[in-house]
Amino acid sequence: MKINKSTVLFFACLMLSLSAFSQKDHLSSQAGEANFGIGFGLPYGGVGLHIGTNVAKGLNLFGGVGYQIADIGYNLGITKDFESKNMAQFYLSGMIGTNAAIKIDGLPQSSKTYFGPSLGAGIKLNSHRKEGNFWDMGIIVPVRSSAYQNDLDGLKQDPRITGLTEPWPVLLVFAYNFNL
Repeated sequence: MKINKSTVLFFACLMLSLSAFSQKDHLSSQAGEANFGIGFGLPYGGVGLHIGTNVAKGLNLFGGVGYQIADIGYNLGITKDFESKNMAQFYLSGMIGTNAAIKIDGLPQSSKTYFGPSLGAGIKLNSHRKEGNFWDMGIIVPVRSSAYQNDLDGLKQDPRITGLTEPWPVLLVFAYNFNL
């Protein structure tokens, strides 16, 4: 019985595609895997870097550091990935760290960052090309401190300040992460 190269190639491709579809979780969610990300949002310290490690399947501890509008920002937290056979995975996150900032041009004494907890949800879009890499897109709801609110209210009463912008109630996350 003679088997030609086309038949072998066809069955090899079929086996590879079936094994890819039978994956129950992605490398980015497997225990023991680590990731490094670049992007913006509170998990990235504002605009900055993020590093995380999966301490259990679908459970990632992370830290992020970056630039907030007034100073260096940072956050430490945890993310729970939900298993998916698709390339997109839903996640929930919680963190503590920098979650608000005030900066007024011409009043450097007003520049300040504020700390507190934040909760989030989002989607990881796992890479087709490099297993373990993923896009991170989400929303974060910061629980802003009373000190932040008091300072913001005080600035609203300051006659030197005009056109003060109210903070958004939710913040966005957009980043790319690499498997380490």
